[in-house]
Amino acid sequence: MRISTSQYYTSNLAAMQNKQAELLNVQQQMATGRRIVNPSDDPVGAVRALENARGVALSNNNLENINKADIQNKTESTVLDAIRKVVDTARSTAIGATGNPSTQERESFANFLEQMYTDLHGYANTTDAQGNYIFAGFKGTTVPFQQVTGAANYQGDNAKRYVAISSGRQIQVSDPGSDVFSTGTANDPFAVISQLVTDLRNPGLTGASFDAQVTTAVNGLSNAYDRIVNISDHVAVRSQELQIAKEAETQYKNQYQNEVDRVEKVDTYKAAVELQLLQTALEATQKAFMNASQLSLFKLL
Repeated sequence: MRISTSQYYTSNLAAMQNKQAELLNVQQQMATGRRIVNPSDDPVGAVRALENARGVALSNNNLENINKADIQNKTESTVLDAIRKVVDTARSTAIGATGNPSTQERESFANFLEQMYTDLHGYANTTDAQGNYIFAGFKGTTVPFQQVTGAANYQGDNAKRYVAISSGRQIQVSDPGSDVFSTGTANDPFAVISQLVTDLRNPGLTGASFDAQVTTAVNGLSNAYDRIVNISDHVAVRSQELQIAKEAETQYKNQYQNEVDRVEKVDTYKAAVELQLLQTALEATQKAFMNASQLSLFKLL
């Protein structure tokens, strides 16, 4: 069967174009490091890679939330530790005020306790990295404790904030000031310290009556201290839970990523060999076509 000139050109041109397309695809694989450049390269593999890539994205989002929760948790832990030390110091000062102190000693105790009150007030109004008050509940932009005569006036709410760290799981990242400082109770450290300062500066309060007031203050501050330690322990447990969650989520992410790499990642050695073979084949096809097109017989067809 005789082959026409146009058929010959069309056939060989299509062959060269196919080889050029294959060569370009391998070059793209080498450049991107991915075996599947286009979904049509491996439809099933492309779907599997996409599903696992979504898993990687979800794990990254969970890890980001875990890190945020961890920062908030550590901030609260640090502040609670400072609050605990202040309350403990105030309690020790109250204990030292027993035993009929002199007027000068009572004034000295009162002055020191006023400083403890100021320090406690400052810690109670601590803000996080975003400028939100950590002990205000959901009212993060509201100053939780306003200093007034006697107990500090709590302006926050009783809500506990949570952060989602995985599908269907949340973890607490804050405690409201009403819980931390037992506001409205006999164990409110602000109220206890304020009342003790007043008692120390009351010259008419002496003897057994004075000792009874001091004992009440010691008991109130002891209870406040125990409350803060209890909350601190819960914060420590949350820190452990976050660490476990972080390790687990990192494993999930690695599993998803390994599957993506297994499906998508190109074998560079194999691709390099294939690239060389395609280049050689394309050059040979081009050369053969050029030689054939110059034959006198071919020109006469």
